[in-house]
Amino acid sequence: MTDRPERPAGVVGIIARSCSRHRWLVLAVWLVAFVPAVQHIREGGARYAQEVAPTGSESARAMDGVARASPGGRLPDVETIVVRARRGTVDGGRARERITALVAEIGRLPGVTLVADPAGPIGAATAGVDPISADRRTALVSVLMEDGALAPDLGAVRGVLEAARAYDGPEIQVEMAGPGATMIGSADLSPAPLAVAAFAVIVLLGVTLRSRLAVVVCVLPAAVCAVMAVAVTARLSETTQLTPFAPVTAAVLAFGMCLGGAVVAVHRTQSALLSGQNRVQAAALAATASGSAVVVGGLGVTLALLVTAALLPSTFGALTLASAAATMISVLALLTLLPALLAAGGVRLLGWAERHYLAMAGAGLARRPGLRSWWAAQVGRYPALVAIAVGVLLMALANQTDGLRVGGGDAGTDPTSMTTRRAYDLVSDGFFPGLNGPVLLAVDRGVPTTPAERIMQPDAVAAAVRGTPGVWSADVSLDDPARGPAVIRVLPVAGPRSPEASDLVRRLRDEVLPATLGGTVTTAAVGGPTAMFDDAAEDFRSTLPLFLAVVLLTVGLAVYVVARSPVLSVLLGAAAVLGVLTSAGVLRVLFQDVDAARRLSVMTSPVEPFVLVPVMVAVFGLAPVMHLILFTRLREGSSVEAPRPGSGRGEALRGAARLLARRRDGARPDPIRDGRDAIRRGHADLGHVVLTMNFVMMFAFLAIAAQPPRTLKMLGCGLAVGVAVDAVLIRAAILPAAVHLGQRWATDRAARGRQGTAAGGKAAGGKAAGGSGGGAGTGTSPDSKDSKDSKGSGGASGGKIAGGSGAPLVR
Repeated sequence: MTDRPERPAGVVGIIARSCSRHRWLVLAVWLVAFVPAVQHIREGGARYAQEVAPTGSESARAMDGVARASPGGRLPDVETIVVRARRGTVDGGRARERITALVAEIGRLPGVTLVADPAGPIGAATAGVDPISADRRTALVSVLMEDGALAPDLGAVRGVLEAARAYDGPEIQVEMAGPGATMIGSADLSPAPLAVAAFAVIVLLGVTLRSRLAVVVCVLPAAVCAVMAVAVTARLSETTQLTPFAPVTAAVLAFGMCLGGAVVAVHRTQSALLSGQNRVQAAALAATASGSAVVVGGLGVTLALLVTAALLPSTFGALTLASAAATMISVLALLTLLPALLAAGGVRLLGWAERHYLAMAGAGLARRPGLRSWWAAQVGRYPALVAIAVGVLLMALANQTDGLRVGGGDAGTDPTSMTTRRAYDLVSDGFFPGLNGPVLLAVDRGVPTTPAERIMQPDAVAAAVRGTPGVWSADVSLDDPARGPAVIRVLPVAGPRSPEASDLVRRLRDEVLPATLGGTVTTAAVGGPTAMFDDAAEDFRSTLPLFLAVVLLTVGLAVYVVARSPVLSVLLGAAAVLGVLTSAGVLRVLFQDVDAARRLSVMTSPVEPFVLVPVMVAVFGLAPVMHLILFTRLREGSSVEAPRPGSGRGEALRGAARLLARRRDGARPDPIRDGRDAIRRGHADLGHVVLTMNFVMMFAFLAIAAQPPRTLKMLGCGLAVGVAVDAVLIRAAILPAAVHLGQRWATDRAARGRQGTAAGGKAAGGKAAGGSGGGAGTGTSPDSKDSKDSKGSGGASGGKIAGGSGAPLVR
């Protein structure tokens, strides 16, 4: 009898088969959707803003007060040009001429509202101190931009930066710092690491898939998903406050999830083509095989991200909304676009030698698994040992989060190749480090309701703050009762990322201001860079347990839907939580250890929450879908008598043939060995393909880690370690070991059930034999001929019953 081709079943199978048959229509629909997305990105309508402070925190109230008191009702974007005379002073000579020319040129640039000459009357008012250092060699030029500090006009700021840096020469050194300059520096990418990563990705995919067209089919939908995710994020930024890391996180999730599913589907399509399936059948079967895992994992991640956005709006907020949209785009592409591309590729997805052998022989040669088969065999032979050893290692890595300092860095931690770092050093050396991060107090006078209530004037508050240890100066910089609160600029002695600056913020909040404002209707809120990062760190620490609980429940429930095993669900959910913690713990090792930070050309510093959150969200979002894809393949064919839905008929028939051959040779069936071999074959067949996606993403993240900005180094290192741990420890070891242990446990339970049934059958057989003999002896007279016949027939009957009961046990 001929083996008829399998037809994909279920809704996912129907979608995959329809998209494979109508592939050109599907590709045309995706093209129509892709073009407007690209156009929206090119128009540049996105408005990303660095999050100021957690919603509802004291620093958020302070910065809201500063915005109300400022002209235009928003935080002003003040960029600072730092000029250092290489010889002499900035008061005269060639240096003074260059500074005058620089101020005049900057003032004529578009997007610039005001330029404060350090020698002019408004220089001290804008800088907060004398804009010329005590040694007269360093000067500060304040540039007030038209847009706000949260969403600066990067084009205008870039024009100011380029014009200012053009004056750097033998007479003066010119550097620049400020909100816009920091954002530009954070996005300044070096092309060399990106080119190396792209080459490594192409080589890795080519070695795995052995076909140039197969590589294109994998990369193309992933790139489409990444672009559309960025477009959706840009659209969200017009109505919701999103950080500059939001499009990066969304693109990483969309690209990684779609690439992982595509690599697996291409590999399955190649296997189906080699077995004799046509292009439509092969594409539909390949997409269906992992489609349920994609749907369950993708919907689970999306729901988890939406729940996180609802429960933790201050920490994760709109970032999780953008990530949820990216996840759904990836799921849609894997269900529709990928089957169409697979069917369009057909046999050209195979390598040249495989295509020619398939054309001549009608079927392809089997691929030898090699080293991965050895590793799969070791995991199958010692699953408990592998699970325990890797689990201990994973817990040790996750434990590195103990002692992680969460807070804020500053430009002083950036590499010296960046102009913001050089400006920070010039200000620290020429003036004092605290000038790089002032503390802002928003003072609300209040309205008395009784004659006994009194108002504290801002000048009195500034005088009380000025006497606090660790304060360099404190002065009222904005005070217009018609606008609202007054603003006091406090310049600390220590730099913004130092523990001394954080201690000053706590002292002002807990001691100085309560003692000063006690008995009055006046209130004050403390803000500024140090206060904002301290509040963000506290908010992150308080919400992290809830986020980890969401990770545990999402991964656990997704695995349970597919596996129906509570133990396996808890195990993989706990492993996912440890993987997320490991991605954060490695940042402590790399950026808070002096020797490691020196090798990365950065200074030790706290880790910003706006870096930790994208790392954790991306590592979590990439895990469930790939876990379920590999898990589904490991469970295929593990039971010949009752194959699981989605398992291939050819694999089931080959398993049955091996079982019949062992019985023909006189060997007893061994369910444990049969299940272990089936899982090992699935692990060897697909394990390396699933890991390919992780290594591709790791190369991309290492390219980000090789960039100059410290925040990009943190982001890249956290993501690279997260996907590496997820690949090497969880998917290559813990997941297959857990499946082996689950299969052994199920087999042992079934064997105990069969033994109980067999024991009951044996007892019933003995009772039936005794009853038959008794009937023969008493049914007739013992001395008659009929009596002998009855005894003989009765004994035979009893023996027959006993034999019927005992035959299965003997066999």
